[in-house]
Amino acid sequence: MQDNSTYDEMELLIRYMDGELTEEERTTTEKMLQQNTSLQERYENLIASKEAIRSQGLKERVQALHQEFHQQNKATETAKVIKPSSFGKIFMRIAAVLILVVAGYFAYEYSTTNNQTLYAENFVSYQLPVTRGEQQKDEIESLYNAKDYAAVINAVNKKPQKTQKDFFLKAQSYLQTNNAIAAIASFKIVEELNYTSKEKYFEQETDYYLALAYIKANDIDAAREKLKRITLNKQHIFYTKASEISNMQLEILKWKQ
Repeated sequence: MQDNSTYDEMELLIRYMDGELTEEERTTTEKMLQQNTSLQERYENLIASKEAIRSQGLKERVQALHQEFHQQNKATETAKVIKPSSFGKIFMRIAAVLILVVAGYFAYEYSTTNNQTLYAENFVSYQLPVTRGEQQKDEIESLYNAKDYAAVINAVNKKPQKTQKDFFLKAQSYLQTNNAIAAIASFKIVEELNYTSKEKYFEQETDYYLALAYIKANDIDAAREKLKRITLNKQHIFYTKASEISNMQLEILKWKQ
């Protein structure tokens, strides 16, 4: 028989997944997930199960079991009595459903996930910010806004003195014309210029789009490192977008290499 700590951990992960924890509980749980690989894998399985339930029409069934789990736990706390056999039965019913769903979901994800689809799902065409009172845009920016990407690349190549913005727009234009390798080279120049300059331009934008370029080029290890850097910083402007790319999807791409 499994000990009560297993049930407590599962309950904690479910509440964390559902956004039901207090700020203090959430912070403590996140530290536990960072330090405990087994717990992190269990949580990722719960997330995968939740997504599978949504896509495979089993949501109502598992929600009912989930509610039953919560009600049983509440009743146990009120009575101050734990009934392992009843509690374990409910837990195992939930686990059985989740295991079946995870297996089906993983098979579906494996068959449908590739570097091109993952890139397309997460790519958003970059829009230059509009500055109030701006009188005149330079040629390269105007060409980019007009979506004349080949002309952007040509104009940057001809420009004698190039800035971070020039290389960034050139890299974006390469992405738009399906040349991930060239995009990576231009994004890396943006990084180099930012590293040696006091003024940082398009720094966080480059982080995210370079990660996508690595995915498109099927360099999954490099993509994983970039995404990890972003998701470690909750203030990063692409934190949410980067967090939507799961480790499971990246692992599938590694297996398919």
